[in-house]
Amino acid sequence: MNVEPTLQKPWDWRAAMQFISGGTGAGLLFFTALFSFREPDWLIATGLPALSMIALGLFFVWLKLGRKIRPLYVFLNPRTSWMSREAWFSVALVILCLSGILFRSPGVVFIGSLFGLGYLFSQAQILKSARGIPAWREPRIVPLMMLTGLAEGASVLVISTSLLADAPAWLIFALLFLVTSRWYAWTVYYVSLKRPGAAPILTVDALDYLRRILNPVGHALPVAGLAAALVYSPDFQLAGALAGLFVLIGGWVLKFNLMTRVAYNQGFAIAHTPARAPGYGGGGVKPGWTGTGSGERTIEERPSGDFAHAMEPAELD
Repeated sequence: MNVEPTLQKPWDWRAAMQFISGGTGAGLLFFTALFSFREPDWLIATGLPALSMIALGLFFVWLKLGRKIRPLYVFLNPRTSWMSREAWFSVALVILCLSGILFRSPGVVFIGSLFGLGYLFSQAQILKSARGIPAWREPRIVPLMMLTGLAEGASVLVISTSLLADAPAWLIFALLFLVTSRWYAWTVYYVSLKRPGAAPILTVDALDYLRRILNPVGHALPVAGLAAALVYSPDFQLAGALAGLFVLIGGWVLKFNLMTRVAYNQGFAIAHTPARAPGYGGGGVKPGWTGTGSGERTIEERPSGDFAHAMEPAELD
């Protein structure tokens, strides 16, 4: 095993699916509640799928934990744990939104959707609380996760309304604003981790790869399509639907990569190498990082020894 940063393993594709499905569902629930004040029929058309997506995300949590009863322990510590808060938010939003859908009450569904935003915020804070993963503990990940969840939810509603009816201008404009804001939040997050000493080399390489996909597919193309749909509406409803699809795909690609390709732990560092003779002490070393001072070593300068540091992305509230 290496002293260099290694890709974390405990949070795999199942964790990615939790963030993908739950985040999209929470965003869709919020915009469904807003849309249903004028179109109550959409409470069932997109409200139930939104709840189903949140439930699917929680199902993946159950798969990840592995024991049938173990997930129930997550409810025990809401005072300090963002995982517990996420669980309680999910219970509240399901009860309120199901009640609102059953009685066709947009106001109740809207209140429930606010708990959905709390659920989405808790997801972002769970990542930020993983101290051993530089790409997750970066504070700018919180607005990025919030914006992408809202953008994904709005995109699903834009796709649905564009194909089944005419998407209202306010909804297309909201999605345009959200995807532009996500682009900005992603850029700020990316630049912050590109700073020397902010993240391991392999994390930066994975972010560079992700950027080459996300910027054109998840940001530039949707912005162009949504702008065309706004200017030439209703003739460009299909363009709006395609733009929404690219926004959705971009958000899912972002989250999947954050879980499975970018999440390298920080490895080991030595502040000062020991002296092998009087007066010959060396500078610090931090294998696999850049910008770490006189003792800096790159990922290519791998030590021959096999020393491990397998930091799990535990939540440290």
